[in-house]
Amino acid sequence: MRIPIVIAPALAALLLLTTISCSENSKSATQRNESVRTRTEVFGAAEAKFPIPRPKNFPLREALVRFTEREDLLDHPWYVYIIADTGNILGYYVAKQVPVNSCTFLSSTENVRDDDDGNLILTAPSLDGIYYGGGGASAGCDEWFFFDGATDAMIKIRGVKFFVADQPLKLEAEPILVER
Repeated sequence: MRIPIVIAPALAALLLLTTISCSENSKSATQRNESVRTRTEVFGAAEAKFPIPRPKNFPLREALVRFTEREDLLDHPWYVYIIADTGNILGYYVAKQVPVNSCTFLSSTENVRDDDDGNLILTAPSLDGIYYGGGGASAGCDEWFFFDGATDAMIKIRGVKFFVADQPLKLEAEPILVER
């Protein structure tokens, strides 16, 4: 007889908590639905006032095409201007191509192996037989290289500010020449 007396209040408390929880969930669902409805209405008003344009000229795409075509030219000089910390231009190189980041590789730097749990991605050595980074490591990769246009000397620059133009600029800057 005592068991029903103990169980009845516990069941009543559980029923009350479930009802409150369902009521709170129902209230939250109603608030979410109202928020979604309001956002949809506001977005509809925004679209009506400012509809999505249908571009006709695509100038940014044209610029990217011209950029790619320009970088694809052979025997085309690139002027690499070196900037001092003061902002002054120290000089410029005439390069055979735009500077390339030293952390750019010709092959994948990942070695994917299948195991029982799926794919395991490991660091692979580069073509020079050296491992670079890996395991979540990240380095600054603030080293750039290019080849001198007149001598084919490889130039590496690190920790230096620079900018590149495909034509000489009208600036007070002396060429940096490779001694032969």
